This record gives sequence, structure tokens and C-alpha cells, in this order.
Amino acid sequence: MTLLQTDDQTIEDLGIFGKRNSGGIYDIYNCSNTHGGEMLLEEIFRHPLSDKEAINRRSSIIENFGRLAIPFPYNASLFDAVEKYLSVVEDSTKNKNNTATLGEKEIQHGVGAVIEIIHLTKDFIEKEEVKHIQAYAMERELIASLINNAAFEPVLRERSKGKLSYSAVTAYDALFRISERKQVEKLLGYIYYLDVYMSVAATAMQRKFVFPKALDKGSGELNLEGVYHPSLKHPVTNDIRMDTAGNVIFLTGANMAGKSTFLRSLSTALYIAHMGFPVAARSMQFSVMDGIYTTINLPDNLGIGASHFYMEVLRVKKVAAALSTGKSYFILFDELFRGTNVKDAHEATVAVTKGFAEHRNSMFIISSHIVEAGEALKQEENIHFLYLPTLMNGHVPEYTYKLEQGITEDRHGMIIIRNESILETLENGRKQPASEKTDTSFITDKQTVDELNLLGKFRHDSVYHLFSRVKTRGGEQLLDKMFRHPLTDAAAINERSSIFQIFQQAAPAFPFDVEQLHLMQEYLDVEVSKNAALVLAGMYVKKWLSALTRDEGYKKKVQGLQATIITLNRCYGFVESFRPAAGPYTSRLNAIRELLSDKRLEQLRNVDIYKALSVNTLAYYDHLLKSRLLKEMEILLAFIYEVDVNIVVSQVALTKGLHYATALPAEKNIFSVKGLRHPCIDRAVSNNLSLAQNNNILFLTGANMAGKSTLMKSVGIGLYMAHMGFPVAAVQMTFSVREGLYSSINVADNIGLGYSHFYAEVVRVKQAAEAAASGKRLLLLFDELFKGTNVKDAYDGTLSVTEGFAGYQECLFIVSTHIIEVGEALKGRPNVHFAYMPTVMDGVHPRYTYKLEEGITSDRQGMMIIRNEGILELLEKKVKTV
Repeated sequence: MTLLQTDDQTIEDLGIFGKRNSGGIYDIYNCSNTHGGEMLLEEIFRHPLSDKEAINRRSSIIENFGRLAIPFPYNASLFDAVEKYLSVVEDSTKNKNNTATLGEKEIQHGVGAVIEIIHLTKDFIEKEEVKHIQAYAMERELIASLINNAAFEPVLRERSKGKLSYSAVTAYDALFRISERKQVEKLLGYIYYLDVYMSVAATAMQRKFVFPKALDKGSGELNLEGVYHPSLKHPVTNDIRMDTAGNVIFLTGANMAGKSTFLRSLSTALYIAHMGFPVAARSMQFSVMDGIYTTINLPDNLGIGASHFYMEVLRVKKVAAALSTGKSYFILFDELFRGTNVKDAHEATVAVTKGFAEHRNSMFIISSHIVEAGEALKQEENIHFLYLPTLMNGHVPEYTYKLEQGITEDRHGMIIIRNESILETLENGRKQPASEKTDTSFITDKQTVDELNLLGKFRHDSVYHLFSRVKTRGGEQLLDKMFRHPLTDAAAINERSSIFQIFQQAAPAFPFDVEQLHLMQEYLDVEVSKNAALVLAGMYVKKWLSALTRDEGYKKKVQGLQATIITLNRCYGFVESFRPAAGPYTSRLNAIRELLSDKRLEQLRNVDIYKALSVNTLAYYDHLLKSRLLKEMEILLAFIYEVDVNIVVSQVALTKGLHYATALPAEKNIFSVKGLRHPCIDRAVSNNLSLAQNNNILFLTGANMAGKSTLMKSVGIGLYMAHMGFPVAAVQMTFSVREGLYSSINVADNIGLGYSHFYAEVVRVKQAAEAAASGKRLLLLFDELFKGTNVKDAYDGTLSVTEGFAGYQECLFIVSTHIIEVGEALKGRPNVHFAYMPTVMDGVHPRYTYKLEEGITSDRQGMMIIRNEGILELLEKKVKTV
């Protein structure tokens, strides 16, 4: 069975599995009755088919089950019992380290469940309506051959539902789990497929999905009527036809006209159809393809040093390499080359689309805001032009979401910006901060945290991961809290930084035994009565149970107290030896010394842990620590967690060459940094940057891959870490505390909310404008403002919004763009500073210094990068189609 070629980018673009807070296409089809069916369904979604017969056979099976409305013939609980039963192998060949065993009742239930499943399966496949499903005949025969195996004859005779004898259970157990185990597992596999067929059939009937017909591979046909996106409640449907005479569609339309939704609807239908599943459409016929690749939301990748544009280039190169094999592909690009300047985007879109058009056995859909590129492509006979229109109701645009022939002339980006009242908000907002702060928390949001890659213990490229070396659970919780709650008080920030520096200078090793500390934590977490007599009585009971039943409770009490004594002594030794010069940490250490000098704790520290403790002694200290000294124990543990974090942060600062920033009061309104770099990039190039009250907007330009996005992320990360009091990736940093940080770097569309890429940008700018207009002191980062619209609207929008930002001199802004003409229009603004990331040409090869320079760039190397990657040569490569 041949599988369809696709990749994670396509699966992510189409929302196959959704995200944390929203379901995906998989969830729409997932009505599985069994865990095995659910797992199989996921596997099918990850690996569509590329075989006409296999696709049509699966589609026919599901369609027949849906038409007949046959219910799933099993109780799901049977499979829970069987899966648990089969998960333990108990024979002489098992791994000696596998100590898992089943109880007598579990074996009995498992055996009974297998027997019932076999009988139910036999009854099912012998139903007349099932026998008449021609497409299911092969699977039905395979199931019948399994069940009719001579080894299962005793099972088929076992019609009684009464309790089996011990000897019968033993014999069946040996049969199911040892001699015929593979046959039982095969049978379950067929039933899981049956579960998928029936659950998908139920979804199709309920939602009125259609069953597509797969045509021969290479015939180059796609006929879709009434296609829509399955997750929309009130969708508008569209028809589309493609063939070898028109295998390229160039799609245009204004912002919010529905391009991205249509592209997802079409590509989702084609992806699902290759699984042999029903789709959200009125009818569908399609040529089977060798692969499907979509590019809708493509982020940058700092890990490989790739800007958004270069990621687009690499994506096109991957597609071009696939096409050069001669196989047939469905290729979709939403806003091709939107990460570069207009001139290069125009040239590259035309050149690449023409190259695609040469591959007649594949199908392509290219959407673009550069309508001029469409005009240049009109001479290509196999490129068809479609657009999604906008109707104006006064100043309010209305969208039909229905495809029409031709190229749009609609440009309503600025109307949308005005309708969202962004410019009005900036005009009428509070230009000066409130005299009294009502909220002392540092304001940011998930979009910013994700774009700057701040959090994520298990994400190896996250900022948090740099510091995730703490040894204690409490230390980890404290570190997470620090990352989630930056400080907004300059004195508190500087004090925390000073403490880290004290630890960095002293370089102490972590003085506690982690295992003993863990035992202490567990011991103290177990509550006891406030009545000492009851504690003593309970301790005697535990002692008695330990002798009578080998209960572990008393032993754990002894071990917990011993661990507490060990930890207290190590804590005492640490605070006695760690005596930094007078500073912010001295009072903290003195407080811990005073606490440890309590006569009761001093007496406990002198207990000989190698001698047997009496029950009375154990009860006394158990009550003392968990009742009368509970608060003191909490203070000590909090101190240990602080030490853990302080040691780790100071060590990271030393090994990574990080330095500590100086926080100033908010009123100073200064951000000055020397040697700033990205902390998660090895050998990153550093830069100097300065923003202030009368110089609060940095207008940043530069060619693709020159380093603009990395610089902006470095600034955002640096300021965030500085507000935590943590060391930053810079030689020197001085900053006035901010009240929050917002970024707009990788803004994705949102089909669930009906947001196009441009409208998602508009919403993001609106959020930032409202935050600035509330009078808060913020840092706001905008990478390629309004890149999801046409050039004229992007120019007007970038200029007007940047001018609006300029009125908020208590905020700091960095705005990057490829539309350098905006910079020329802003040159009269006294508080706008211009810098660019240069490109140095080594012959025809661009080289990037990643060093900021004053001014506005004139570099345009987008087409040069495309040529250097050999993309056009790959597309020109003539290969015999297969």
C-alpha cells in the first residue's frame, strides 16, 4: 500500500490535530468506541494513502456501513479488559526484569472478554448485510480464517456465559496469551479498523459529508462542488475544477475576503480524500497524488538562523526538489514570499509560479496580494485566475466568500484598520502614565511569551531551558514562578540581581543531598494531629503494624526524620560557612541562622541518626516539626529552594557569559544596552541599542536574512529577563522599568475565529494600541507590520500606525518593515530613529554582518537568494513523469 508524501508543516497548516485550546480535523472524525480504534485513527490521519484502489475500497466500506447504519457490535469495556490482560506476558521466555503479573480475577476477566469478542465477531461477519459489502469481503474473509483456526474450536464451542472452571481458564489463558497470542492481536487489529469504519461512517451520516471518488494517478483532475471547511458552523461553499489544461490557480482577494479559509477547505478535503474518508463537500472526484505540501503559516527558525523569508525559500526549494522527481503533487502557497520586499516578492512570485506551471501532472494554488504578479502571468495558458470579491456597503466592506473568475482590484486594508478604531484609539489615548499605579504586575500575553520562546522546560531552544538545572522540585516551582511573574519595582529587581551576583562570586556548590531532601519533603507533607497524645498513640500503632504486617509507615517515619536531621545539619553548615560581605542577602542568612539556633532544632540536629530511635522520641519530634515548628520548616524549605535557584542562575551567568542589568525608576524612560545578543544562539553577533524619551521609536529595515527578527527577539528577551532580575545576554544594560511587553512577530491566522492573516495582524495591533493608550509604559515590538496585505495598504497602515505610536513617548517601540518608503515619510519625526541590518556582497553572494548601522537600507537580495538556492534550476529540470 503506497502512502501519500506529506510533512509536519502541512499537518500543522491544516490543523489536523488542533492545538492545546482547540480541536482539529481529527477530533471531528473521532467517534471511536475503543482506545485501539482511536490510536489507529490517528495513524490513518498521519499517513494518507496514495493508491487509488486502496482509497476507493476504504471509502466504499465506510459508505456502506453508513448506509446500513449497523451499530458497533461490542461493548467498549471488553477491550479495556483484553488490552490490560494481553499487556502482561507470563511465560518462560519473558524478560526477567518484567515483574508485572495479573491476579486470578484479572486473568478470568481477560479470558472471558476474549471469548466474548470472538463470538461477537463471528456473529457479526455472518450477518447477511455484512456479507453483501463487497469492499469489506477481503477483511471479512481474513477475520473468518482467524476465527475458524483449529486452535479456536474450543472457544467457539464455549457458549456458556457462566463462570469458567479453573482448569478451563488456565487452558484458555495459555491459548490466548502464549500459543495464539499473535492471532488474538491480529483479530483485535481488524476490530479496531471496524471501529474506525463505523465511527467515521456515523460522522459522515450526521454531518452529510460526501464520499469522493479517486481517479487514476497522473490524470490531473480535481472536481469539487460545494466544498467548505468542516469546522465552520455556517460555511459558504465553493466549486473548483482543475485539470492538466489549468493545473495552476492564482488566487487574489482583499484582506478577510476568505482566501485562507478557502485554501484550507480545499486542501483539507484533498488530504482527507486521500485517506479514503468522507469530506465536507457536495461531490468530489480527484486524481490520486503522490504528495501534498501546503505552506500557510510558516514561522522563522532561529535554531538554524533562518528568517521568515529564508524559511519560505527553503520551503519552495523542498517543493521544487520533489517536483523534479516527476511525481505528481498538490502544492499550495498562501501569500508566496510575503517575507520580503515588494520588488523581490513580485519577481520571485512570477518566476516560481511559471516554474510550477511547467509541471502539468501536478496541481498548484498560489494566493497573493501582489495582483501585479497576476497580470504578468496571464500569458501562461494553464494558469487560471480566481478571486474572492469584496462588496462595499458605504465604508463597511462585505464579503461573499464566493469564488469569481479574474484578478481582484479590491484594496480595503486601511478601511479595516479604521473600522477597528486603531488610529482613533491612538489619537485619543492617554499619552502620560497614570500618577498612581493600580497594578504592579508585569503585563504580557501568550502571544509574546510564545514568540520570544520564553517558557518550556522540555523545549531545548527556550530561554527557560537555559536555567532548568535546578535540583529540587521546590526550586523548579520557584524558577517557574520567577519566569511567569517579572518584577516592576526597580529596587526589587536590583536586589534580586545583587543576590545572584553574590552567589556567582562565592560559587558555592549545592550543599544538600537531593535524595535526603526529597525524603524530608515527603515526611513533612504528611499531616499529624495537633494533639501530642494522639500522635504518640498513632506512632505505636504504626510500630505494631510494621511488626505484624510489614507495613512501611513506621519505616518511612524513621527515614523522614533522619533525612530532616541530615538536611538541618547541612543547612546549618551552609549558613555558617557562607558569609558574604554586608549586602541584601545578609539579613536573609541571619534570619535563617537565628531560626536554626532554636533550642528545639539544635537538640534535633544533635540526635544520632545511626542509633535506633524510641517510639516516644520519634513521636515527639514528629509532633514538634509538623505542628509547633511547621512554619519554621516551611521557611527553611523555601530558603533551600532559593539557594537551589540562586546557585543555578549564577552558574548559568558564568558559563554563558551573561551580565546583570541595572534597573532605573520608570520615570527615567531609558533603555540602553551594549553587546546585546540572543541567549539561545551559539556565537550570536552582539549589538548596541539605545532608546529614550525623545528617541523612543526604532524604525528597522534590512534585507531578508539580515537579522532583524533575531535582533527584535533579543531585545524582547533581554528586557523580560532584566525585569526578572536575571542575568541578560549583554555586556551592559541599563533600563527603566516597564509595565509590560508586547510583540507581534509570528502572527498566524485563525480559522476558528474567522481571522485572515491580515486581520489577525490588525487585531494584534489593536491590542497593543489599547495597551499603550491606557497610559502604561510598555515595550512594543512589531516585525513586518501589516505584511499580510497589499503594498499600498501596508504602506498606509504602517505609516499611520507608526505615527500614532510616536505620540506615546513613555512607551518604547521597534517597528521593522520591508517597505522602506515608510521610513522616508517618517524622517521628519524627531523621536523616530532609523537603523538597518546591512548586507555585504561577495560577488553574487550576500553576506550578513548582523550589526546595526544608522539609516535606512536600500538592499534587495531576495531574488539573488532564490537563484543561489538553485530553485529555478530545479523547477526547469525535465523529468519523465511517473
